[in-house]
Order: sequence, then C-alpha cells, then structure tokens
Amino acid sequence: MAEQGSRADCTGGEVARLLLAGLIGAVIGASLGLLLAPKPGTELRSEIRVKAGTAAEKAHAVQEKARDLVEAAKHKLEEHRAAHAAEEPAETATEEA
Repeated sequence: MAEQGSRADCTGGEVARLLLAGLIGAVIGASLGLLLAPKPGTELRSEIRVKAGTAAEKAHAVQEKARDLVEAAKHKLEEHRAAHAAEEPAETATEEA
C-alpha cells in the first residue's frame, strides 16, 4: 500500500495555503492579545496608533523601493532592447552576403 499524507506529496498550493493560514492565525492571536491585555483603553489605542503609523511608514518605504526597482528594471530592459536592435541589422547583412 502506498503511504497517504506523505509530506513529499504536498503541492505548492497546499504549502501556500498552510503558510497563509499560519499568518492569519498569528495576526488574529496578536490582535486578541492586544485587545484582551489588561491595559486602559486610552493607552491601548495610543499604542495601536503608534504601531499602525510605524507599519504605514515601513509599507511606504517598501513601496518606494519596489518602484525604484521596477524603474531600474525597465531602464535595463530598454537598454538591452536597444543594444539587441542595433546588432540585428549587422547580423542580417552578414547572413545575406
């Protein structure tokens, strides 16, 4: 009989779902921990506001870096296309001769 449920049989989609479920569980657990912590409401809201601001700043920095990387990749691709286009006529002329 073949083994069922072997870890080697996991597909990429199953692994991604498992990681997503773990991430969602961690977020829910952290949120409940904050909400159920024995702190006054004003202190908790202040802490959440600070952490949300920090997260927003980090997200903005990641967005800017991603935008820079995309622009650099576009520029490099354009240079590659221009260099390839310049080589094509020379190759065609050599083949025809």
